[in-house]
Amino acid sequence: MALTLRDVQQDVAKQTLKPIYLIQGTDQYLLDQVRSAFVSLIPDEDRTLNLAQFDMRETPLGVAVDDARSVPFFGDRRVVMIDDAYFLTGENPRTKVEHHVEDLIAYAEHPEPQTVLVIFAPYEKLDSRKKVVKLLKEQAAYLAFGDLTEKDVRSMITDKLRQNGFEMSGPAIQLLVRLTNMSLTQIMSELDKLMLYAYDTKQIDEQAVDALVTRTLSENIFDLINALLNRKLTRAVELYHELIEGGEAPLRLHAAILGQFRLLLQVKSATQSEAGTAKMLKVNPYRVKLARQTVRRFSYPALAKAYLGLVGMEEQLKSTAREPELLFELFVLRYQADIA
Repeated sequence: MALTLRDVQQDVAKQTLKPIYLIQGTDQYLLDQVRSAFVSLIPDEDRTLNLAQFDMRETPLGVAVDDARSVPFFGDRRVVMIDDAYFLTGENPRTKVEHHVEDLIAYAEHPEPQTVLVIFAPYEKLDSRKKVVKLLKEQAAYLAFGDLTEKDVRSMITDKLRQNGFEMSGPAIQLLVRLTNMSLTQIMSELDKLMLYAYDTKQIDEQAVDALVTRTLSENIFDLINALLNRKLTRAVELYHELIEGGEAPLRLHAAILGQFRLLLQVKSATQSEAGTAKMLKVNPYRVKLARQTVRRFSYPALAKAYLGLVGMEEQLKSTAREPELLFELFVLRYQADIA
């Protein structure tokens, strides 16, 4: 039975709970939201007896299933959480912990009515060929966090702001989404910082976001490439120097720049929709959206020449002792006529 996050929250609020929930996805913020909801089912004073959490990297599955079969102690229900259920994927880790999935299959067919069993699978994909996966998807309440759309993320931002009595301008939200590369976990962390900053006014503007939000490497690369493409060459060189001085390894930095240029070329030549291109390239649709906005003003040959120039710079980084900053400056000088 497929559910949404709102369905799960309503189940908890109305106490209309299913015996088994399967939670799949990689976004830590959403996983934490689900966990908090289920933890709240058990009063603080009863959690020692009626709330159990088992890490499958350390504990056999059978131990968790046996605990789920236990009746509550001095309470109405038990909540048992199975963390990191890697046995639902194709992963074969080197571990001495043995999991007998037959125990879970048998439990799923006859669950304990006073237990809520929550299985967390923090992975992008499960192995649907496995009997246990098929059974859980059919019989458990199944919540899968797929790729969030920009609309989804903006909605969660405005919901959190509204709940706390804050307002944020449209340009400020747009900048926050871009600076965090649409990472919901980072967005929510940065929102806490921004709300603390704007505690008195309850108003968050673009200037506050620009000044306070921590920039990721990918965002710094985005700014650097934008400076290059828009012929702001001095700014591009400054950003490169800042990243090197900030401790970025030259080869790692160069790989990130090269990877972003490769994405620009792939998006420039793609004929599919944004969603189709993202699926084909196996990247977040938001990255494709930003790339499309960037390449709109530039020709494929110009982007290709810049890319080949970066490939040549990579060879020099690996084969010579020349300073990375000097190599980047030579690249900028040589290809400035083509980056337009």
